[in-house]
Amino acid sequence: MPFSKIQTAVSTRRHCSSSIQRADKCVFARHRCAVTFRLLTVALTIFPIAATHADEREVFFERQIRPLLVEKCVGCHGSDKQEGDIRLDSRDQVLTGTDEVAALVDPEQVDESRLLQVVLYSEDDVQMPPKAKLAPPEIQAVRKWIRDGAYWPETMDFGKAKAINPDAWKKHWAFQPIANPEPPSETGSSTHPVDAFVRRRLQEAETSPSPQADGRTLVRRLSISITGLPPSAKDLQEAAALSDPTQLNTWLDAYADRLLATPQFGERWARYWLDVSRYADTKGYVFTENREYKEAWRFREWVIKSLNSDMPYDEFLIRQLAGDRMPENEDPQQLAAMGFLTLGRRFLNNRHDIIDDRIDVVSRGTMGLTVTCARCHDHKFDPIPTADYYSLYGVFDSSHEPGNAPSSLRLVDHAKPREPVIFIRGSAGNRGDRVPRHFLTALSKGEPEPFTDGSGRLELAKKIASPENPLTARVAVNRIWLRLFGNGLVDSPSDFGVRTPPPSHPELLDHLAKFLINHNWSRKSVIRHILTSQTWRQSSAPRPDVADADPENRLLARMSRRRLNFEAFRDALLTVSGNLDQTVGGASVDITTRPFTKRRAVYARIDRQNLPGTFRTFDFASPDNHAAKRFETTVPQQALFQLNNPFVMEQADSVAAQLTQDNTRQPDETIRDLFIRILQREPTGKEVTAATSFLTTTTELIPTANDGVGWHYGWGELRNDRTKLARYEPLPTFHENRWGGSDKLPDEKLGWCSLNRDGGHTGHDLRHCPVRRWIADRDCSIKIHSILKHSTDQGDGVHGHLLFQDRSLATTHVHNSSGSLSAKSVAVKAGDSVDFVADCGANESHDSFTWKIRIEQSVDGRPVRTWDSSAEFSSEAATSRLGAVAQLAQTLMLANEFMFVD
Repeated sequence: MPFSKIQTAVSTRRHCSSSIQRADKCVFARHRCAVTFRLLTVALTIFPIAATHADEREVFFERQIRPLLVEKCVGCHGSDKQEGDIRLDSRDQVLTGTDEVAALVDPEQVDESRLLQVVLYSEDDVQMPPKAKLAPPEIQAVRKWIRDGAYWPETMDFGKAKAINPDAWKKHWAFQPIANPEPPSETGSSTHPVDAFVRRRLQEAETSPSPQADGRTLVRRLSISITGLPPSAKDLQEAAALSDPTQLNTWLDAYADRLLATPQFGERWARYWLDVSRYADTKGYVFTENREYKEAWRFREWVIKSLNSDMPYDEFLIRQLAGDRMPENEDPQQLAAMGFLTLGRRFLNNRHDIIDDRIDVVSRGTMGLTVTCARCHDHKFDPIPTADYYSLYGVFDSSHEPGNAPSSLRLVDHAKPREPVIFIRGSAGNRGDRVPRHFLTALSKGEPEPFTDGSGRLELAKKIASPENPLTARVAVNRIWLRLFGNGLVDSPSDFGVRTPPPSHPELLDHLAKFLINHNWSRKSVIRHILTSQTWRQSSAPRPDVADADPENRLLARMSRRRLNFEAFRDALLTVSGNLDQTVGGASVDITTRPFTKRRAVYARIDRQNLPGTFRTFDFASPDNHAAKRFETTVPQQALFQLNNPFVMEQADSVAAQLTQDNTRQPDETIRDLFIRILQREPTGKEVTAATSFLTTTTELIPTANDGVGWHYGWGELRNDRTKLARYEPLPTFHENRWGGSDKLPDEKLGWCSLNRDGGHTGHDLRHCPVRRWIADRDCSIKIHSILKHSTDQGDGVHGHLLFQDRSLATTHVHNSSGSLSAKSVAVKAGDSVDFVADCGANESHDSFTWKIRIEQSVDGRPVRTWDSSAEFSSEAATSRLGAVAQLAQTLMLANEFMFVD
């Protein structure tokens, strides 16, 4: 988005729960408000707030819903018995109903779904299952399944696999040995193997590659791709000074090596693995048990260090599965690697689900196989029989968490391994044949050999990390390609099963996999190999000549433009404001509440049960299970965060403060420094003109008072004559859409004293009165219109007082009635306060009230602003407004040029 199109965006802000901007700060305000509402309406129509990928829904059904139905429901509502003529193993009956029974789920009206209603155990309704109510996470899973469309596979054999050719998988590309293809010759001037494979596909499509991007673009692309941070001004200047392409590429090669050697590389790339390993600092819902994983951060620390030291990828995997059996098995830093297994959800401490989760993160995370789909039945598509699932189940069932030194994250083997049996239809109470602990049959030569070394975790880890395993290296390099290009060579990075189409460049995938193995499993070597190719250094400029034939850019005729993810965006804001704390490592920190930490976002505390809304808004990976990749959405909440969030505003204010210390600076100097600081380039002449106009206009309209103006929410002591407050303090807690003394009502100290959007409740005496305070932002004249209403004949009603400068402007008493408290013309100065105080009278019984307030401001008879207590109600007390330079800084931070990488 060009600067000229967004220059007014920041100047229309207010701090209120509705997050719709105020319309009083610039000449564009009224127009902007109307446009904002239209844009929000269009955006909500075009871009759903949330969407669940089809593959995710299938995995969720197989892991959460099918086992639940099998264990809890189909015994009475299945093929053998149909109580009430209801079958919960029938896709048609559940989703569409029959002549006798209506559909049991309705994704359009989730709460009206009969299946959900009966499991909620309402006193006046049927309660299912009859033996005991489902656990809260199980009910939550049913609700989520229905809300996401009630996915159900296209098969009538509920507990059985679909009939497939048992040998069809043997021809699938992912199960073939990794080849070492010779790079094609005569594919252009580049001799790089990556370019050779890519350009042969382009030649076949009669398409040419794009030219190399300019030096500035490549420096920024390299820095953010490798470290997740913007480049330094010095590096940009050095690259820009090199006009010779050969010299530039030599400099870029060295620059990439320099970045790969920084500790910031490990921080950037560790977050990718934390998505794969479903990292969190808490266990999820566990009843009254302590929810904290106190040493979870040590796993993150280990991942960062292992990446920075370029630990071979095979060792990286083995340590995470069997660090207790490796050298240094008493070193707590190395044992922390096993957090890969032990930091998952606890599922109310249901051991079967915990083990299932571990099988899933291991199989999908390392080999791209959905092994857990074989928990209840043979895999419907892939060569994974139920026996294989339970052989792995036995491996993890033969291990336990001692929970003590040297590391609380480790697993250790039981003294005697447990021999697993198949749970028929996934039900632990319905035991079938015994199976040995062994590796997956399809990846073994002949019949898999039983594991004999303790639990078998070390043997399993070595099988996964073997060069002979056709999946592990392919999955690893595909994930690297995904991080560098935005799309993998294989579309589904955690599912290489038989339904997955071939890679866009099959030989390139094998070349990279073999390159990884032959270079001692060095991920840095693979990354550098890709970064030095001309394919990666292409321009991202649109290609109309190939847009129709290759709209998703799968042939790689150009580089794809990419949006910063949440972590990189937040880190970039801290970087350009000069506030980033680059300390490497350490415990997790809260990054969403004040005072805002200056640490990188990779160190954010992840609460699995209460993931902050900001994370969800910016497509953060769910910590509940393994995340193959993040899905990018475009929703209004993202823009509203950038406009209104105090963290963003603080960074903009910090930049402005640093650039305006010298009062002799000219506006064009400040503008130039802002562009260089934030967008890392000189502004154009048109941008200087537009920014100068913006600063001039905005400065004229900024109110005289700029600290804490607007609405405040507090409590106070009202003097006996009810004309003045003897004491005023802010209400300390915002909870459940109201301000109060704490998150409990009544509060131990303030009782029922509280304020909400439309009114509140009185305290228990004159010393504990709710006070809605308004602070003037400028010298002006105000008119006050307010209506106090009490809506019950019980109690003795509510007294209201309109106070200003030690005097009462109006007072009233309402009991099951309404009363006006208004003032026609009051002269106020910037910083003056007007208080709207309610007291209980004789007692506080039945003293809820509504009090809607409107304040009209004018200067020299000219209306300038109307304040509305309900529309502007906020979960945050009024704070300082940004000055003109800070608003311009924030505007640049909203630009696509800042948010995207070319």
